[in-house]
Amino acid sequence: MDKQQLQECITECESALTHLNKAMGKAHDTAKQKMQHASTDLEECLAECRSLL
Repeated sequence: MDKQQLQECITECESALTHLNKAMGKAHDTAKQKMQHASTDLEECLAECRSLL
């Protein structure tokens, strides 16, 4: 993956994370826990992609 593709991926993931965090604010507890796990995974992926830049 070249640097432009990495940057595009980071931008899309940041957008997804923003939407996920907004959804967590409106979700019931069971769904919120699942979304929190997804949020953590997404944050870890973002950190890894940023380190490749």
